[in-house]
Amino acid sequence: MQNQTVQRYFFNSSWMLAEQILRILSGVFVGIYIARYLGPEQFGMLTYVLAISTFILCVARLGMDAVLIKELVNTPEKNKELMGTAFWLMMLAALTCYIVAALGISLTDEINSVKIYAYIVSASTFFTSFLVVDYFFQSQIKAKYSAICKTLALLCMSIAKLALIFSDAEIFWFAIASLLDHVVLAVFLLFAALRTREINFLGHFNLVDAKLMLKSSWPMVITAVASLVFMRIDQVMIRSMLGLHELGIYSAAVKVYESWIILPYVITISLLPAIVKLKQGDEQNYHRKLCQLFRAVIWLSVVAAFFVSLLSTPIMTIAFGSQYTESASVLSIVMWTAVFASMSSVSARYFNAENMEKKIALRTAIAAAVNIALNLLLIPRYGIEGAAIATFCCIFFTAYLMDWMDKDLRVLLKIKHHAIFFMSTK
Repeated sequence: MQNQTVQRYFFNSSWMLAEQILRILSGVFVGIYIARYLGPEQFGMLTYVLAISTFILCVARLGMDAVLIKELVNTPEKNKELMGTAFWLMMLAALTCYIVAALGISLTDEINSVKIYAYIVSASTFFTSFLVVDYFFQSQIKAKYSAICKTLALLCMSIAKLALIFSDAEIFWFAIASLLDHVVLAVFLLFAALRTREINFLGHFNLVDAKLMLKSSWPMVITAVASLVFMRIDQVMIRSMLGLHELGIYSAAVKVYESWIILPYVITISLLPAIVKLKQGDEQNYHRKLCQLFRAVIWLSVVAAFFVSLLSTPIMTIAFGSQYTESASVLSIVMWTAVFASMSSVSARYFNAENMEKKIALRTAIAAAVNIALNLLLIPRYGIEGAAIATFCCIFFTAYLMDWMDKDLRVLLKIKHHAIFFMSTK
């Protein structure tokens, strides 16, 4: 029975990993084509509006990727009510976030074209509610359906973006395509829900469940926003301090880095149901499995960081073109950030299982504040390399150093050390 359960989780994770590998390949190759086609200036503009929309999307999701999955695992008999409640909460959050963001954008002194693109791309927040279907499939160890939906959406939009390049389209149409990324995925997820007879969740909403979800989710929202601050605020600050061209150069390196860190994230999020169940069983086995997971993602990232740093200049020159050669130094720095970012991904799942969402929210918020301060200090002095150093310092701080400052995390710190130094957990 245990072997069958392990096989189900492996099969589930394999679908998610396969989809994410395709996403990485698409993100790298299509992203490279877009960056080469637009050039640093316009690529920086597109990156800037995507960074703005990412903040809005993050809040609108309400941390449901962790909260809803956990609730669905613990109380499967309430699937419809939980999904419907989460859906309408996310839709209300999307409407509120978009209105607030649109007003904020209109009051800035940014150029009009950037404002228009930001309005367009940020409208994608209205389609994030349909991700509850994805979360349901994950909780039921049926990631196959989500993976198929995401792969089809990815394929359609990758072809569409390549068509825009070959037709010499203006940047406006790439903003539209960024919106359609979410629209197309929502359509496929709805179709999957219809085919699996899970569509009737739309007619459910439970006020009691909504209050409980919001109580659990707000720390996750703060955590996600804070995480985005030290992952995206550098791009906003580079735009403000150095300009769109420098932002384009920086963003090319970050795109390679982000393509990599998707892997440890999807590994850990796909295993969240398994981690929650392990927590309910033998504690020693729970700690041993966590140690194995930490070891896998940490050392995989170390190997990747070593080789990418060694070959950063030819990677950026061959992939993006000579106009992006300056990105090599940034890539060498940010790829080492991936080691601690992967560690942080596993830590986040530990906090979910241990009901420590408030703790990680506080930790991440502190790290985000530190990152803003470091960017203010380092960007004027070292340019885009300063932004990369600031990001590395903050992720190292939140993923490892802060464990030393919290007595409740002695066990987690011990597990990390066992993973890093190949020590036995027995």
